[in-house]
Parts: sequence; structure tokens; C-alpha cells
Amino acid sequence: MKKDPRDKGRDKAKEPGIKAPGVDEILIDHLPGETRVALLSGGRLVALGIPRPGQASQTGAILRGRVTAVRRDQGAAYVDLGSGKAGFLSLKRGGKPPVQGAAIVVQVVKDAVDDKGPGLTDRPLVAGRLLTLRPGQPGIERSRRLAPDDFTRAAKALAAADAARDGLLVNPVAAGVSDAALLAEAGALADSWATAMKQTGAPKTLLPAPDPLLRAVLDHAAALKSLLLDDADTLQRLATGLRILAPELAQLPRHHPGPMPLFRKHDVETQIDEALSRRVRLRGGGGLIVDELAALTVIDVDMASQESQGGQEDAALAVNLEAAVEIARQLRLRDIGGIAVVDFLRVGKGDSRRRVVEALRRATSGDPQQVDVLGMTPAGLVELTRRRSRPSLAKLLLDNPQALGFALLRAALAQGAAAPGRKLAARAAPEVVQALEREAASLAFVRARLGAGLELRADPAHPAQRFDISPG
Repeated sequence: MKKDPRDKGRDKAKEPGIKAPGVDEILIDHLPGETRVALLSGGRLVALGIPRPGQASQTGAILRGRVTAVRRDQGAAYVDLGSGKAGFLSLKRGGKPPVQGAAIVVQVVKDAVDDKGPGLTDRPLVAGRLLTLRPGQPGIERSRRLAPDDFTRAAKALAAADAARDGLLVNPVAAGVSDAALLAEAGALADSWATAMKQTGAPKTLLPAPDPLLRAVLDHAAALKSLLLDDADTLQRLATGLRILAPELAQLPRHHPGPMPLFRKHDVETQIDEALSRRVRLRGGGGLIVDELAALTVIDVDMASQESQGGQEDAALAVNLEAAVEIARQLRLRDIGGIAVVDFLRVGKGDSRRRVVEALRRATSGDPQQVDVLGMTPAGLVELTRRRSRPSLAKLLLDNPQALGFALLRAALAQGAAAPGRKLAARAAPEVVQALEREAASLAFVRARLGAGLELRADPAHPAQRFDISPG
């Protein structure tokens, strides 16, 4: 029985009052063509998912691909997955490399971004609610968010029943569940894997990527108190899935009938706008400046005009500790991946520097992507890395005519709710109007909801990232 290797360095961060936020509320906002999933903790947005039809994340999908090239100079193999760009399989883990032309079972761990194909692993995991199956990796391991006592009890039950022949990871929501429930899921996961392995042919999808809405609920079931959706059909589909996988959660989804749009009522739209802004204000004074560059992300901590209370060192430390929590939130919310450098306010004492680093480690410990905080230099610089699994929020929402078109439709619905019966006219760049005209179902849905109509006006002189809505 082993501890999850991702625990390394996590338990050292013990700054009082600093902790990773638990998701206690999920809001699901739907338009034909686009669904948005907001994860909130105490009313604050911590993550946003946008699973658009045809663009949904493939992370987690298990496929049998065919090796098209082995590049020893790159330490990688390229794998044909049947569509899109070839996947990238790192060979740095060691072992015998695959042979060109051979079929190989892989799992997508990172979606394709720009000109890069999806990232792959040849050690697939089959995720369940209580357990994760680890084929070919014997032993029972603990998720980093599961208490040791709960893990010990679960591991004994699984080992006694010889249920871990392929290897299992015990997930946080397994705390307190019955042995029978654990064994039933272990059997179901093993059956799912066996069925997948019986499929022939390559390239071929063996197990599809998990449903993003269902996965969001199951991943956060332990602390989840509220689940609101504004679309009755989506609610019914989600409730049906929960009745099968987690019956105790089937009554949690509730319908938000309007007329105020769901995200606007809960201040999510404002928080999305803030997540796309360069500047972030801290509640106690000061702020962050976030610059997402091609090679890395630079985050600068600014004391602004905060008055020093108890000395400059203490004031800087207080701002840094608050900034550590907000930086962890921004990394996850903006889906920042790769290398990031944080320029904290300079603190002279070694103990103060240690507290800031530990606060950042603790605040990032709940991030579903692995975050490694590497320490602080005397100048106050902290380097960290965050695993990249999908495009950043900025890539999804900025410089994207389709995304701007959906934002326009939602803004029109909000104006319609505030002034029912008023005809509206929207002015935007031609590419935004063209993108909207391709989304006929969404446009018809919004016009029907407004009742009075929505006119689209293409203006070549209009800024590409803006739109204006006025009475028609």
C-alpha cells in the first residue's frame, strides 16, 4: 500500500488559515452550441469549463493507436489516433520503446493545443467515483486528499478481496463508504477495462473521455452543496447519470428558471471578465499583475497604496500571504500551464520567505493539475510549474469569434431580462456576426426567449474583441 507520489512536498505547507478551496457549488449555464460549467467555493469562481460540441476535451480518453514514428532524438513516439494531429508519447520514463507501425494502448493526458497534438501516456487510468483503476501497475495507492485512516480501511477491504490485481488508487470520496460499495466499483472498473481490451483494430477509441458535466459533479461530490442548471434537458441527463453512478447525489441538481441569467445572478460573468484582465485586486489591498507570455507566465505582486501597519516587513508579508491564495486561484481559473515566475514583495527574514512559499504550496495543493513550487530567491522570485492539460481560458475566450458570439447572445438575454419586450440590435465585427449566423440553433433560441427580436449588424470598423447592444 503506497501513498500517491503526487503527495511529495505537499504536507510541508502548514500556514494557518491557508488552504486549498473546496468546490461547494456548481453552476451549469446552457445555450444550444455551448455549455459553461462554473466551479465555485464560497461564491468565488475557481474554475470554468466550456465543453462545446465537437470541441470537448479528450483528456481521459483511452485509445488503441498506431505508432507512426519513433524519434529517439526527441525521446518521443508519435501515435496516429484516427483523427486530428498525431499524439505525442514521451519515452523518458524508460523501458522498451514502441516499434514503428505497432499498435499501442494510450490515454490522452493533454488536449491538442495550437499546432501541437495531444499528449499521451502508455499507463492509462480508468477513473471511477470511489476508485481509479491502474492497469498493469499493481498495488493500492492513496489520493493526496484522502485521510490516511480512511485509506487504510479501504485498502484492507480491497486487499482482502484480492480486488487490486491491476492496481487501484483510492479517491477522496471513498472516505466512509461501505466495503461493499468499494468492491462493487472495483469489479465494475475491472469489467470495463476487460471489455475495452477485447475490442480490435487500430486506431480505435476503447473508452471515451468522461462526460464533462458528470465528471465535474463526481470530482467535487465531497464538499458539493448546490448544483444549479438553467436548462431542463441538461438537468434530466445529468440526474439520470447520477442515479446510475452516485444515487445519493441524484436529488442535488435543481433548475434555475430565470428570468435573470444564472451566471449573472451569481456574479459569475463579472468574475470571468476579471479572469481575463491583466490586473487582479486583492481584498486586503495591493494586487497582482498577470502577464501570460509565449514561454512563461509572469505574476507580479503589488502592495499598491496599502498602509504599513506594524512595519514594512509585516505589511509585505501580509500582502504576500494573501497573494499566494489568489495566485493559486488564478492559475487554476485561467488554466495557466507550464512555467510561471512570481515576483513577491521582498521580505528580508528567512522565516517570512519560508511562510510565503509554504502558503503557496498549500494553496495549490487542491489543484487537479500538478503544481510544483520550487522555492524563493533572496529577491523574492518564486518559480513554479503547472501541468498543462488544455488550452488556457484566454485562448478559449479571447481572439475567438465563436466565443465572442456566444457572449453577445448572453448579454442580449441579460438585457432582455432587465427590459422585457424591447427589440435589440447588436453591432460587432463581421467575423463575429458570421460565427453567430453559423450557430442557427443558438440564435433562434435567444430570439425566441427575447420575443421582440435581435438584429445583427456587421461593422467592419468595429473592434474584433467587442460588441455593442442597443435598443433596435
